[in-house]
Amino acid sequence: MSLPINYLEFNNPIHILWRSGLPNDPFIDRLDIVRVVNQRVFLLEIPDEMFRVRITGMFEINYDKFMKYNLDKNEFYVDYTNGFVYFHVSKEAETMSIVYKGRGLILYPSTRIAHYDGSDSTETLHEIIEKSKSQVQELIDRTDNYEEYLNNLVIAINNSNHATDQALIATQKANDAAELVKDGYETTVLIYQPYVNTYDEIASKFPYPEVGWTTQVFDTGIRYRWNGKEWTPIDALGGNVPLASEIINGLMSKEQFTKVKNITKFVNERAIVFFIPKDVLQGVQDPEFEFEWDGEIIDVKAKVSFKGQQPTPVQIQKSSNFKDWVDVTDNPLTIDADNHRNNKEFKLINTKVKEGDVFRLYVPSFNVDAQTLTVNVKIALNDSLN
Repeated sequence: MSLPINYLEFNNPIHILWRSGLPNDPFIDRLDIVRVVNQRVFLLEIPDEMFRVRITGMFEINYDKFMKYNLDKNEFYVDYTNGFVYFHVSKEAETMSIVYKGRGLILYPSTRIAHYDGSDSTETLHEIIEKSKSQVQELIDRTDNYEEYLNNLVIAINNSNHATDQALIATQKANDAAELVKDGYETTVLIYQPYVNTYDEIASKFPYPEVGWTTQVFDTGIRYRWNGKEWTPIDALGGNVPLASEIINGLMSKEQFTKVKNITKFVNERAIVFFIPKDVLQGVQDPEFEFEWDGEIIDVKAKVSFKGQQPTPVQIQKSSNFKDWVDVTDNPLTIDADNHRNNKEFKLINTKVKEGDVFRLYVPSFNVDAQTLTVNVKIALNDSLN
């Protein structure tokens, strides 16, 4: 294998870009959406082995089990050294949403990547790229000459067609002028007809309209004109336009009026949703959420997708300064053993919410065996449309 001179001068080493994981250089949260090819996917960064890789509805196995047994449909194995995730053959071509904390990247120089074609000779990626660049440049040089010949031919053809085009343009302009005169008449003439009480009466009163016929609908005050295909509204005249209500149409349709009247109870509420995929570990859970309005907590709920044999307690906490945290319930929100949803043995406290308050989850127990936890906090806003 031939290598460039600077290989011996150590000018093209492998670049490893790691984050330290400290507060001033933390691992970042990543969500890679990738397709399974050849039973594996390649993550965009090297994942943190402590946080683990998480895929909803699937379970990670360790190295020993991966080497001894075949993967099940709901299992996957992670190579934390190179950032590969392996799947069962049934997952081929499926798109996966993968959550993990990124540690950084490993970048390999092109001189260290070899191509084997089945023979004894090999080429590096660097050699292939340089050879391709030379071939592309040679092709560009040859193409330049061809393009010059082609441009000259195009110019000659354009000159020969120019006279014909000018004749066609003159004919088209004459036709367009005649059409404009006709369209101007048909689109502007107004031939007034007697008014009707409702829009539905137009078709019955004027079954065979002519272009330009115009009539006014009494209950809305809108004037309609027949354009040769349909009755189109052109303006609203008079002072007989009624106000919209739940009974009649007017400045607003009755469907719109009813919708606007009932919409306030929905826009006055916001929800914070915490989602912890797979295992629920003890301690403070990521991420924290900042609320952007003043309001009041009106309801909290919790559920798990996979029931546990032990109770799952969760404390919902809020803070205005990231230091002093208070619970929003008098007892932890608890999902009893062999249940999906929380019980009702709690009361809301500290319900007032100020703009900028931060919310988080805290799991006080080591023994939680339930998986895939979701917690909803519903907050009514102080500003409403009432």
